[in-house]
Amino acid sequence: MVKSMQQILKKDQEILLTIKRLGINGEGIGYYKRLAVFVPGLLPPEEAIVRITDVTNNYAKGEVVRIKIKAKKRVKPFCEHFGECGGCQIQHIAYDEQLSLKEEMLIQTLERFAGLDRTKYKINDMIGMKNPKYYRHKSQMPVRNSKYGLTTGLYKLNSNELVPITHCPIHAENINLITQPIIEILDKYEIFAFDSSTMRGLLRNIVIRESHQNGEIQVTLVITIYNRALQDVAREIIKIPNVVSVGISKNKDAKNVEVFGEEVEILVGKNSITEGIGDIRYDLKPKAFYQLNPSQAIKLYKHIKSHLDFEKDRIIIDAYCGAGAISMYLAPFVEKVYGIDVSEESIYSALHNKKANKFENTSFFKGEVANILPRIYDNKITPDVIVFDPPRSGIDDKTLDLLNRKPVSKIIYVSCNPSTLAKNIKQLSSKYNVGSITPFDMFPHTSHIETVVVLTKK
Repeated sequence: MVKSMQQILKKDQEILLTIKRLGINGEGIGYYKRLAVFVPGLLPPEEAIVRITDVTNNYAKGEVVRIKIKAKKRVKPFCEHFGECGGCQIQHIAYDEQLSLKEEMLIQTLERFAGLDRTKYKINDMIGMKNPKYYRHKSQMPVRNSKYGLTTGLYKLNSNELVPITHCPIHAENINLITQPIIEILDKYEIFAFDSSTMRGLLRNIVIRESHQNGEIQVTLVITIYNRALQDVAREIIKIPNVVSVGISKNKDAKNVEVFGEEVEILVGKNSITEGIGDIRYDLKPKAFYQLNPSQAIKLYKHIKSHLDFEKDRIIIDAYCGAGAISMYLAPFVEKVYGIDVSEESIYSALHNKKANKFENTSFFKGEVANILPRIYDNKITPDVIVFDPPRSGIDDKTLDLLNRKPVSKIIYVSCNPSTLAKNIKQLSSKYNVGSITPFDMFPHTSHIETVVVLTKK
């Protein structure tokens, strides 16, 4: 099989390729003698000369040599680092076309993995943004040492090579404004970046979160080892306008792909910042999960609420609840909400938010959904609706088995991964009907697709 593929295409070979569709990572996909070729930076229906960079059993990868026929929806990327930085994949596509192509990617994924027929299921138009820039209210910026001092930026695609960036048009503007002043303070106190090749240095990441509601900024320095100078660093950082909290998180495992360590210690300022939707207040500690695009999150929560029948849907379970954002949003309209999350810091924030908002009809449990959900059922609690907002891996097999053995009237599935969404829908298809399907563009100019699917018991 490998030999036959290499006979079709060889590395460094140049071919003429017509792009037929967009891949899940934002790359253009064309076919050469029925072999799929993935090429970043192209879009349908462009025609280009492509140089082959890799050939596998089932597909090939390529790079653009020259575009012969450009798509009408191709635009000039607004970021000078596009194509090098791995943060955005589709800035070269007009925004309205991004939405259309993402919708088509979702449909194809649901057809392929869930067996859904697009002629029988209505997929609503993707909910986009009016101003799709400066929307990300949390940044996680790795750092490196250079001859000029610390350098921060973002990684190249599928790499740990840093692209130096001082201004990202996706990050909230106030985050951009304070990143360089933080670097200058760290340089002043000779705080060096951790180097995994020498195992020297102490700073790994700078994490900045800004409240969309009131502009409060929380700064966390991810370090390998404590240095007394960090206390002085924190005292200077908190003098930067809008910064109200500066903390550190120790993550000394060089192989750990997680940004934070197990705990965050606040050195100066508040333990949390305040976010909010309307009258609902969310206090967020550094590790607590909250949507990175708050303006789109509001639309998402309103959409979830619109699919509840408050005459019947009285008991809600919010699985993978994070800091309790969805729980708090629904609490005023229902009898009881149970939130479940594995993150201790998220549950701490959720309990704090419960108290701050005086929502006595909410309860929160720390643990895996697969372990906590059966206990709720064992306590003779029958939910009317379960809202799932799982990680990219989707809903685990143990929970899927429970949902099939003891079907709930309604599931509202908030997915950040169309592939696992489609597979989970198929796994639930014997007990549930697929209703509304609505994609949301939580991360414009990236290939990311968020989807809300309503499933009802057969």
